[in-house]
Amino acid sequence: MSSLSRELVFLILQFLEEEKFKESVHKLEQESGFFFSIKYFEEKALAGEWDEVERYLSGFTKVDDNRYSMKIFFEIRKQKYLEALDRHDRAKAVEILVKDLKVFSTFNEELYKEITQLLALDNFRENEQLSKYGDTKSARSIMLIELKKLIEANPLFREKLVFPTLRASRLRTLINQSLNWQHQLCKNQRPNPDIKTLFTDHTCSPPNGARGSPVSVPLAAVPKATPAYTQLGAHGPFPPPAAAANANALAGWMANATASSSVQSAVVTASSIPVPSSQGPNFNSYILLCFYVETAKNSSKCTKYDRLSECRFRATNETSEARRASC
Repeated sequence: MSSLSRELVFLILQFLEEEKFKESVHKLEQESGFFFSIKYFEEKALAGEWDEVERYLSGFTKVDDNRYSMKIFFEIRKQKYLEALDRHDRAKAVEILVKDLKVFSTFNEELYKEITQLLALDNFRENEQLSKYGDTKSARSIMLIELKKLIEANPLFREKLVFPTLRASRLRTLINQSLNWQHQLCKNQRPNPDIKTLFTDHTCSPPNGARGSPVSVPLAAVPKATPAYTQLGAHGPFPPPAAAANANALAGWMANATASSSVQSAVVTASSIPVPSSQGPNFNSYILLCFYVETAKNSSKCTKYDRLSECRFRATNETSEARRASC
């Protein structure tokens, strides 16, 4: 994942936190593996929510990743086991021993045997090494002190324990900047535009919903527009798709605009046709008629009437009465 995509995840995390989507925040932290919240981890461990503790931890490391990770998982599962024994819940203790602690027997078989022998004691505090074990709350706090040291020393958690410094509502700020930029591209800019969606690019509607009158002219007569903006990808600074890399930036931007404000390549207004200032008032009409006549000439059914119409129209733009009479 690129560095910009990684930073986008942090922006989303900040947004979710500001909007109080607590569960979503920690789910994204765990799924992305970009930020490990010691505060959340500590909160769940102190509450004895062991399944959630391991689920969250699994987004960052596994039991056999390194010796630090192995020790972290062992301390958590050992605490679960001792709490079950302290409640005299032998069935649960055996389940934890078989399902959770058995994996460590391949690394330290003697330790696993010693833990198993605790089942035979009425009170596991009779074991010399566990004689100072207090109540559940204090035992969890002591365990957390050890876990924090292991997490900080674990190279897999490097650069994942500190959230980047961001200004408040950074994602909202970027969206506002994007909307301001989109508004600068509007052909019918309105003050204080009412933006109701982020699903499509913003464009101001024409006044009173009016549209320009389309004029049918050959597309070859329309000059190609020069790009006025730097090429941007679908997400601004993110790399654009290969197919879009050579596309005109403005055309690409307008492609997703609403129908009432989009510029279609097949519809061209008369104002986009360059008209020499030296021509008379009938010049635009002259272009349209000439187009009609030239079309007729190229057809197999060209008639005398078509050529006569052309001749008469040309004569109307000349001052010679003789020329007009010749038609």
